[in-house]
Amino acid sequence: MRGWMRPLILSALILGAAPFTAGSALAQGTGNPNAGSQNGGKPAAGKEAPKEAPKEAPKTAAGSAIAQAPFAVQPFPLQDDGTYKEFLGAAAADLNRRCTKQENYGWEFKKDDDARRDQILESTLGGFRKAGWKLGEVKVRSIRDPGTTAYTAEKAKQRLLAVWTPMENAAILLLCETEAAPATKK
Repeated sequence: MRGWMRPLILSALILGAAPFTAGSALAQGTGNPNAGSQNGGKPAAGKEAPKEAPKEAPKTAAGSAIAQAPFAVQPFPLQDDGTYKEFLGAAAADLNRRCTKQENYGWEFKKDDDARRDQILESTLGGFRKAGWKLGEVKVRSIRDPGTTAYTAEKAKQRLLAVWTPMENAAILLLCETEAAPATKK
């Protein structure tokens, strides 16, 4: 039997056996706790009942590790398949910078809730300012979407690039620490 089929068949068997366990309506209606199952709803000898993994709530980020700034509205950390890195790299190159460390965050809200989206952006930028970052909006040639906004943040000798991308029911913040791009030879 093919390796991928065995778990599929096992799952189907477990689901198919569900009505015959001790908690079924037929077993409960007879007054006999063992009715509807031969062994009182206990797993067969030597067999363990399948255990469901506890479902954890998605983890959110309390703040940015790069910026050392808190998030008033905690986002979800986003995984990158290389797309965010490439996008931020192109934006940084337009500013004669290159990204080093990177973070990616996302927020969800009700569809077309512009007030919530704006509140998330303002509170996030406010958190950066409270942490001592001087923020400025910048125009980046590689960002063509008029709704996407790029910011630079400076503090002491550190410089960050932040790109805010709002959507109808979510927003993404891509953030990277930058350094001067190496000079190109001509």
